Amino acid sequence: NPSRRGIEWDLLPWCREAGVTVMAYSPIEQGWLLKVEALGAVARALGATPAQVALAWVLQQGVAAIPRSASPDHVRENRGAADLHLPTEALDALDEAFPPPSGPTPLEIL
Repeated sequence: NPSRRGIEWDLLPWCREAGVTVMAYSPIEQGWLLKVEALGAVARALGATPAQVALAWVLQQGVAAIPRSASPDHVRENRGAADLHLPTEALDALDEAFPPPSGPTPLEIL
């Protein structure tokens, strides 16, 4: 997820090159990400929900995500992320709020 980006330095590029599919673990950080104002601001600008933005970000990285959902409404909300394209401005805002790694980073465990 945008708040835990250590995988982007070497593991994700290696997986892409090797043709290995990566699945996000906790793509919305167990709900914590939904409270981050920067994510909310991007969501408002795009007419989406914070969860949709977080999931769309994961999907645009070429990573699979199976978010947990407890209701049909949440399933529909999550599905909407697949149709959401994050433009460069949104990606830049997310990079500013959640900077990508600048070097090798140990993978975090929740």
